[in-house]
Amino acid sequence: DDESALPADPASTTMSRTLDTSSLSSASSLHLDSSLLADAQRPLDLGLPPNATDWRNNEVGYGVLLPESDHPPADKAAGLDAQQPVRDLLAARPNTVMMRWDASLRPGLVNRYFPDGRVQTPDLLSGYGVAKGRLPRYVLIIGSPQEIPWSVQYALSTRRAVGRLPLSGDALGNYMTAMLSGWAGADVDVRAPLMWTVDIPGDITAEMRAVIANPLEARLTDSRLPRFLHLTDGHATRAELLAALAAARPALVITSSHGLTAGTGPQLAETLGLPVDAHHLPVELTALDAVMPPGAIWHVQACCSAGSEGPSKYTGLLAPGTTALAVVTAVAALGSTVAPLVTRLLGRERPLRAVIGHVEPTFDWTLRVAETVQGLGNDLAAALSTNLYAGQPIGHAFSDYRAGVGELHTQWATCYDKRADGDTTVRARLTRLRLTAFDRQSLVLLGDPTVTLPPLDSAR
Repeated sequence: DDESALPADPASTTMSRTLDTSSLSSASSLHLDSSLLADAQRPLDLGLPPNATDWRNNEVGYGVLLPESDHPPADKAAGLDAQQPVRDLLAARPNTVMMRWDASLRPGLVNRYFPDGRVQTPDLLSGYGVAKGRLPRYVLIIGSPQEIPWSVQYALSTRRAVGRLPLSGDALGNYMTAMLSGWAGADVDVRAPLMWTVDIPGDITAEMRAVIANPLEARLTDSRLPRFLHLTDGHATRAELLAALAAARPALVITSSHGLTAGTGPQLAETLGLPVDAHHLPVELTALDAVMPPGAIWHVQACCSAGSEGPSKYTGLLAPGTTALAVVTAVAALGSTVAPLVTRLLGRERPLRAVIGHVEPTFDWTLRVAETVQGLGNDLAAALSTNLYAGQPIGHAFSDYRAGVGELHTQWATCYDKRADGDTTVRARLTRLRLTAFDRQSLVLLGDPTVTLPPLDSAR
């Protein structure tokens, strides 16, 4: 895959590959040596494909994506222009691939730097690994969405396990120190996953419970998880959530609710995405910070729980005058930001392992197939139960869910062809497919994609 190894003129080798048949007799006169036949039947020594969960394998690979800088290429390969926590990461993981995002490149390309000063600009469709001409399967973006847009994370995530640390300074140092220590001192109980599900009849929370929370509850109701707790109905209050977090110290926290999008400007920015309980009361960030166990993984199924994007992708897809468009417009006015719950909990002295949340509002259209009303929550339920508890890195655990984005865009392209041929009846389906694809891709991982739950066999 080293581009320097490509032949300068492939056509010049055509004649040397032409088969000389002048010495071959007819098939009926050929004599086959039985020893040759036996040898031909032996399996080829092609080896085995790499384990996609093993990010340390050179054919899988781990890399860091930083904003481009004007430093010399060799310095960028060594991370000499990066913050100290990034240099600490490179020292601890010396085979890390160094990449840079450059706004002047067309979408789908990144710069890759090598210690000898060489530079490559591989496409995101490149094969996996650390060899030249490849890109790692596991990618940690370090930077805010103002520095490296959300769209870059969406594009990388279609084929790769991608996380983001939107941190700098001491906050970034806190996370790196905890991660590189193996989450030393993170006193969490892996056998006590906690779910908190708000279910308000008639709105999206009821659908979220039916399609995602209920199947996930069935999976987590397991004898190996004896302290699993699901707070719902009258127990889905902020007081009971905070009390359970403090008492149980769960390694896995899953909340499903509305996300707070009240107000505009600074007021909205300070509270964006906070969970809202069954009594329509927000769970305050200071209170959450006080009880959220260090080293936990938190999946926040809620509007804007990861942040905002401006301009919004949804503006042309929502009808004028609707509440949905009003919310989207107010949130997009913040620009591309990260929700305060993310930066607080990942950047504190004893941080969380990861937060999984939504950029922009989330919609019920992504939960079911329109024509059949089939629920589409299985991939999320599997990611948050079977996959994580099998020890998969969190970035890989959601790979099946991410694959659905490509399928939705494919269906949209097929439907668009019908529209181009004059079929105006597909307009509603086009809108639904586009919105659903955007909604699904906007579920993002904040944190390193290689983090895992503590192993079950180490728990009491």
